[in-house]
Amino acid sequence: MTTRDTGLGTFLAAALVTLAACSSATENPDGTNFCGDGTAASPEQCDDGNTISGDGCSATCQSEAGAVCGDGFIASTEGCDDANTVDADGCSATCAVEAGYTCTGMPSTCTLEPAAGGTCAAPSMLTLTDNAGTLEGLGSGDTTGSTNQVAEASCDGFDSGAGVDHIWKFTIPDTRDVVILMDETSAFDTVLRVLSAPCDLATEVSEYGTEDGCSDGEAASEALGYVALPAGTYYVVIDGFEAADQGTYAFELYASATTCGDGVWDFLEFCDDGDTMAGDGCNARCEIEDGYVCDDSEPQVCVLDTGGTGMTPVAGDLVLNEFMAGDNMSDTNCDMSTTGTADEFVELVNVSTKTLDLEGLTVEDSVIIRHTFGAMTLAPGKAIVVWGGGAPACAGVTDFEVASSGQLGLNDDGDTITVKTGGASPATLLTVTYPMPTLNISRNRSPDVTGTVYANHNAVTGAVGNFSPGKRANGTAF
Repeated sequence: MTTRDTGLGTFLAAALVTLAACSSATENPDGTNFCGDGTAASPEQCDDGNTISGDGCSATCQSEAGAVCGDGFIASTEGCDDANTVDADGCSATCAVEAGYTCTGMPSTCTLEPAAGGTCAAPSMLTLTDNAGTLEGLGSGDTTGSTNQVAEASCDGFDSGAGVDHIWKFTIPDTRDVVILMDETSAFDTVLRVLSAPCDLATEVSEYGTEDGCSDGEAASEALGYVALPAGTYYVVIDGFEAADQGTYAFELYASATTCGDGVWDFLEFCDDGDTMAGDGCNARCEIEDGYVCDDSEPQVCVLDTGGTGMTPVAGDLVLNEFMAGDNMSDTNCDMSTTGTADEFVELVNVSTKTLDLEGLTVEDSVIIRHTFGAMTLAPGKAIVVWGGGAPACAGVTDFEVASSGQLGLNDDGDTITVKTGGASPATLLTVTYPMPTLNISRNRSPDVTGTVYANHNAVTGAVGNFSPGKRANGTAF
């Protein structure tokens, strides 16, 4: 009997063919993974969790042309894709696995491969990668079964480093500020050293001054920091505190452009006076030199530490920066009086890097000693004024004395001013001879402080007014 085809059989047959085709396109040979399940397994080249074409991974889980590095999906041309385009994290900006790393999964998770134990003869090389100008390196390993190559030695005041060790090598191309940090997840009590020759303790690179180049903190909390470490090759020793201390470890190294000498006191620096010269209290590695103390200003001022007593001045330490000789109507000492002799003054500035002891110094005219200083010191860059008399009360001027003889006696038709040390054999510190001055206008070094000639105060570049005793020519404080 012949029956009429209603179309149902044809529909079912077509559906079965379609399902078979779909199954063969999406199901992997092991029958456990399917295209679109988010897990890439052979013969899939990718699996982005869907079966939509045009998004880098096709409906049949094959990589499509135009896949983008950094999208988190591994295309056939990519060795990894960690969903970013940053170097030095294991998967490079071009989605290539970086040296020393293993990357798995999607997006890729990259981990540093433990290095083989470095020896004195063949240290492990620490690869440094430039990250926005800072050279960065990550090292890890396992000292289990290694040998004790670097002997126990002093470290932070104690003998440390009796365990087995690994030796690493790194090179910086120019002077850098370098920080080395042990990873606190390291499995044993570590000791960290830096040497300039492999395994030679005599070449330990000190962090600063006479300090050692070794760190022995609690467990694996070691850190070393160097300011302005010169270009060259250095060796990092990862050691165990005691003979039994060994195991896995990791550390990081950062080498940034040095900022020593920029006048800003950074966390690794002990001082920064705005230069990298030695002999001025703050050396080329921004360390305070022996016998000096530095203040908290920026840039810092460093002076010889005299225990607060100051140093006896020598020629060149003081300059006569300003003086008023021809005065008959100006109230230079701010005491509301215009007595001519009382308003005469001399202003001395300490241009040395030392705190000066002024006690016993004398100020003379061409006839006699007019003033002898009492007990006082003068800091570097500061000024002191000696007025002829009166009751000085100028705002902001605290370092001053009044002539011990009652006047300075500076002649209106020219005179000589001399400053000497005290004692039985006084030494001349400075002498200035001047011609007839202009009335009511002081004579000032031009340029202010640094000049070698004198000019009327109101003619000095930047000067304010006709005089400025105890202040710079422009009226600001010393």
